[in-house]
Amino acid sequence: MKILCLHGVGSSGSICESQFSPLLRRIDPSFELIFVDGPVECERGPGMGLHLEGPFFSHTAGYSPGAMIEALEHLDATINDLGPFDGVFGFSQGGALALSYMHQQQVSGNQAPFKFALCFSSVIPCSSDAGYCQSIIQRLCTVPWHNIRVPSEDSLDLTREERQFRDLLLQTVIPARKNNALLPAYDMSVYMNGDGSEAPRVMHPQLLREKIRTPTVHIWGKRDFDFMRNMSDAASGLCEEHLTKKLEHSGGHQPPQKDPEIKAVLRALEWAINQSERVGGLHL
Repeated sequence: MKILCLHGVGSSGSICESQFSPLLRRIDPSFELIFVDGPVECERGPGMGLHLEGPFFSHTAGYSPGAMIEALEHLDATINDLGPFDGVFGFSQGGALALSYMHQQQVSGNQAPFKFALCFSSVIPCSSDAGYCQSIIQRLCTVPWHNIRVPSEDSLDLTREERQFRDLLLQTVIPARKNNALLPAYDMSVYMNGDGSEAPRVMHPQLLREKIRTPTVHIWGKRDFDFMRNMSDAASGLCEEHLTKKLEHSGGHQPPQKDPEIKAVLRALEWAINQSERVGGLHL
């Protein structure tokens, strides 16, 4: 079984492989895991210790619709060059990229690129569709919603959908930006000024017309930052509930390291593979 592995931002394929080493020691030896570098060289990412040597990479140059188109086209080329793949493991930005790509391929009517996905500490995915939530973002650029500190009811005359999108930003990308954990960094004024054309189309579970129908497992650490856990939870909500499994481990923003938690991931992987067989996918 062949699995594509996508690293987090400011990391690399080789670093990601080292992060997954406890899992790799326990996984079925017949599995072939392919670790790749993102196409954009960038600065050292959050949590990358000084003992780790670069270069460091990102899968995206940014998160605007145009930047996401480029990122997804590169991922598509990688799959065509190195695949086909049975599944994908994505850590942090890599998990978000995988989900964005799977959703794009599904709504385009293409065959599913993966039969299953494991997303470790996924950040929030962004869409390459400039039309997604366009009117909501344009509306938010005209009101002073950014002065609000926490998601709440307020006096702004916002629709339910506008409030949902605004509150997700307040729970995720805005605190991430304030903690210098949003890479590649972008100016949050793209949601507050202008026409919103360059604003990232953050994918909101309740604002998607179609959810991902690929079996997915979402794993995050209970000691991760609140905004990171919020991102992972939102990412899991993009997937069909009956094809989704969630796991929490005892660590922070990293793959599980403890043996019982590794075993739980392997059981979840087996569940995802079995689910993919039931929905007409994998034949081993």
